[in-house]
Amino acid sequence: MAVEPFLKPYNYYFLKEQAAILAQTHRTVNAKSTIQAVQAQIFDKVKATLSELSEEEMTLVMGITEINDEQRILDRYLQRMKERVIPFKRPSDTGIKKAFPKTKKLTIPDWERLDLADYSFYAWNDPGQQSKFILYTVNNKLQGIQGQLSTEIKKGICTICHEESSVALFTVKGKANKDGHYKTKGNYICYNSDECNQKMQTFEHFMDFVTIVKEK
Repeated sequence: MAVEPFLKPYNYYFLKEQAAILAQTHRTVNAKSTIQAVQAQIFDKVKATLSELSEEEMTLVMGITEINDEQRILDRYLQRMKERVIPFKRPSDTGIKKAFPKTKKLTIPDWERLDLADYSFYAWNDPGQQSKFILYTVNNKLQGIQGQLSTEIKKGICTICHEESSVALFTVKGKANKDGHYKTKGNYICYNSDECNQKMQTFEHFMDFVTIVKEK
């Protein structure tokens, strides 16, 4: 019986990094004891990170043990894992408009050109409005965040993926205070959200980011 997809995109990118580390160790290290130590660390990390998987699912994931110094074996493992990814659910145009109710001119993404298995969330930049639009789902409910995106790009740590990247300041306007001034909340995040998705290895940081920008 075929196993249904069970990995989130960020799970896949976590496994991809661990698999690459293991393959590189096999290629560059001669000491068998060192290779075994790295293997043990990776296996423990995979089991801990993906502890909610069923026994059958974990068996498939632990195919990482097959990886050695051969590129074809690494590629084969990653292909098998990619096939097990639950893709970001393609939203309807109506759903997107509901996620950004205050935006009159909204550019709808060209979903046909995207592999949605690459995305834990989906976001795009609108240079004309100097904005970034972020779509994500919580409990199968589509939600959106719109904010201003600075044109100044610099090297830094992204609030979402927690990796070094080309980041820009993303600010969201909050409610007005008693003086009539709006409170703004800013975070440095990846300017290119496609790259951000590929660096994500957990959804926890993304939800922390959501909590901060949506805090009343």
